[in-house]
Amino acid sequence: MADGLVLGAYALFNGVPDVELAAAYRGLEMQPLVAALEMPLAEALGERSCLGPLRNGLPAVVADSWDLVITCIPTVMGRLASDPHYGLASQDPSGREAAVADVRRALELARITADHSGRRRIRAIEVHSAPRRAQASTSALEASLTELLRLDSDGTALVVEHCDATRPGHPPEKGFLEVSEELGVLASISDDRVGLSINWGRSAIEGRSTRTPSEHVALAAQAGLLSGIMFSGASDVEGPWGAPWSDGHIAPRGAGASPSSWSASLLGADEIRETIEAARGSGTGFLGVKVTATPTATSVPERLVIGGRALKLVAAIAERERGIATA
Repeated sequence: MADGLVLGAYALFNGVPDVELAAAYRGLEMQPLVAALEMPLAEALGERSCLGPLRNGLPAVVADSWDLVITCIPTVMGRLASDPHYGLASQDPSGREAAVADVRRALELARITADHSGRRRIRAIEVHSAPRRAQASTSALEASLTELLRLDSDGTALVVEHCDATRPGHPPEKGFLEVSEELGVLASISDDRVGLSINWGRSAIEGRSTRTPSEHVALAAQAGLLSGIMFSGASDVEGPWGAPWSDGHIAPRGAGASPSSWSASLLGADEIRETIEAARGSGTGFLGVKVTATPTATSVPERLVIGGRALKLVAAIAERERGIATA
């Protein structure tokens, strides 16, 4: 655990008033397990003034000791709302070009921050195999990733974050390519700068099962392409976080003010252990936590408790699993 964990703080602080965000991020500086933040592309580019002016190429709320994992998923979902053909895997040329342009901005940010800091601050850029499967193809995804790799000479990792693929009987949350298709593309490219990450909750949503995340991790690990695991929970019942099987970033069971907190979460210590064990011997690239807060946990201190306990749970299990890289 020498290099710590990645925290999806943007989900933890969702709904916090803008005037309180800077103090919220300062509170994270007291959490030694945080070594990097997962941050949306737009926020990392400084497009939210409440995160402070740019410093060393990044918003001021990003401590100098922290690295970043840039996630493109908020940008992807926002673009898809107005253009269903948008995405790196799009069969529509204009939709694919627009997605490539967005990831190019992330690559440029990685270069700028490295120049400012004298070291690489962007550990990885999480990209996605949008749009929905009917408008997508593996050949388009391969073309997009190949083009982006040609644009980057600094070795920035492009990590395809698997999102739930379509399954019969229920509507998908994302409905992007199958994990086997994504792995096939990455294997065909055969470049150390590309890999696959698994978001626990999204894989559970796809399979309607707590076993699906570990199955996906095992597939990526066996292919030598596992680049990250983010522990974000899910639930099969309706609650304050939303509808059953929604992508609500539900915290692990017990990650709150009491042992009964988040009791409806399908993610707990056993599921975390099983998922990490599925990566045994492969290294995970990065390991992290992305959790939200219930509507009743509105204060920043309450949110920091939830995030801190989720981090400690994952860290303790990762420490006990030999041969597992955590950053």
